[in-house]
Amino acid sequence: VYAVRQAPVLAHNLAEALRGGARLRRYRPQRDYLKLVSLGEKAALADKFGLRLEGRLLWRWKDRIDRRFMEKFRELPRMSPPPPPRRAAQGVVEALAGGQPMCAGCGAKVGGATLSEMLAGLPRPPRADVEAGAGDDAAVLNIAGRRQVITTDQLRAFSEDFGLFAGIAAVHALGDVWAMGASPQAALANIVLPPMSPALQARTLAEIMGAAAEVMSAAGAAIVGGHTGLGAELSVGFTVTGLAEAPLGKGGAVAGDALILTKPLGTGTILAAEMALKARGDWVAAALASMARAQGEAAAILAPVAHAMTDVTGFGLAGHLLEICAASGTGAEISLADLPLLPGAEALAARGIRSTLWPANRAAAEGRVEAPVNARAALLFDPQTAGGLLAAVPAEEADRVLAALLKAGFGAAVVGRVTDRQDRLVVK
Repeated sequence: VYAVRQAPVLAHNLAEALRGGARLRRYRPQRDYLKLVSLGEKAALADKFGLRLEGRLLWRWKDRIDRRFMEKFRELPRMSPPPPPRRAAQGVVEALAGGQPMCAGCGAKVGGATLSEMLAGLPRPPRADVEAGAGDDAAVLNIAGRRQVITTDQLRAFSEDFGLFAGIAAVHALGDVWAMGASPQAALANIVLPPMSPALQARTLAEIMGAAAEVMSAAGAAIVGGHTGLGAELSVGFTVTGLAEAPLGKGGAVAGDALILTKPLGTGTILAAEMALKARGDWVAAALASMARAQGEAAAILAPVAHAMTDVTGFGLAGHLLEICAASGTGAEISLADLPLLPGAEALAARGIRSTLWPANRAAAEGRVEAPVNARAALLFDPQTAGGLLAAVPAEEADRVLAALLKAGFGAAVVGRVTDRQDRLVVK
């Protein structure tokens, strides 16, 4: 309080001294000041000159004062950016110009078109025991007649709660194993810590590994090793193996199948809004809770009947559904009205908020998607972190399977159907 009143006097006197003037102001400290203290339960206490009052009206007064003060830090004046270098990496010019920073989570993935171009240049696995390589959710290895699936994932941190983030990263990595209809077996952790003291490194690693081990253990997997390093920012990843009698891939969907999604969409949009201080706290909390929800039980319900399955992550619902279509030689139809969405996702999308991966996801689907231009349709290309499973199931099984998922507490929905229009997604 005193510093706030001192600042204008100090600023004037410094400026006057620099000008060589002598018209200095005298600072007269106040003898007392109003103290407003929140008591919880939306009540507050006020104290000044020895007089004390408390009640809900005082809390509302304090809340209004606090919000007006914090609002001053939301819309800061734009500063002229420094000139960019003549040659710069992707994103540098936008960052220097004060543009949108790169998103974290699965919003930090390489775009689908770039990834497909790279994968197309890889040679086919020469070993006979590698039954499926790059392109599906996980590779499939034949080990003495048993099938083992193996996958890896890495996420940039999007939360200062390292334990929560590590748990979500574990759920995200397990998603590929569950999508293959496999039972998680073992995991290797890959952790990059930002610069910190050795003591803080130990505490942070313990927090991360404790949360990750809890998720992995609940899924039936053991963390058996890993790698740690230091870098510019925190990232956590896992390589996970699983066992399956007959792994379930993206191919196999047939026209007429119902498409079931087990989690609501919108995590990429909400995390992008949170970075820009434009997301409500309850929206962020709902998104984090959805990301932290494991999908093992959902996979156990879907795998026995699904013709094809994948998890919806960085390429968004449209991108991953098109992968199923390409692998199955089919097309698909999506009903926007039936899409499950996280609270706030549609409102934020309507305001033009997008993940930094959204443009690449939309471009990768160019020419293969017929969709209206609106906020709901935009969320089809929203990158999901620890997103839901997307399964193509026989139409006659859809109601029973959906009922089982809802009974288990999943926010699942039938979002569309498989069609015979090859590699074509129609959104209605």
